[in-house]
Amino acid sequence: MNSGRVFYKVNELLVFNSGVEKVYLEAYDSVENEELKAFFNERAFERNQFSKDLKTEMENIEDKSSQPAGLSTNFYEIWRNFRNLILMDNENGLLNEVYRLKEVSVEMYNQLLMEPNLPLSVCKLLGKQRDSIQASMNTMKRELTLVY
Repeated sequence: MNSGRVFYKVNELLVFNSGVEKVYLEAYDSVENEELKAFFNERAFERNQFSKDLKTEMENIEDKSSQPAGLSTNFYEIWRNFRNLILMDNENGLLNEVYRLKEVSVEMYNQLLMEPNLPLSVCKLLGKQRDSIQASMNTMKRELTLVY
């Protein structure tokens, strides 16, 4: 895998994490439940930190000739669902959509981690971030099971 492809793929993940952060901040501003506010604030902070760490790694990748990445249509679908659920004041639906967003995130991380010749520092960072998202998913799954 050449450095241009690594740069593009990491940039794609960076753009995705920035978009997810904005979704969480919008949800934070829109919900009334204090526990949900805290949850969305923590998740937004986490994605912000992920983005900072990814930017640092991108500075270490030499070839920056790739085109800028954009957000996937899958992300826009999730974002629209978030907005609709916020407008409908549907907390359970919102949490289910958060879980779905985390699934998409983990899949993106897994796809990038399968790329051959990924620099070790990038691989370690991606694994750490993916594992953090996965741990959060496991906690959410337990809590959602208790709700239902």
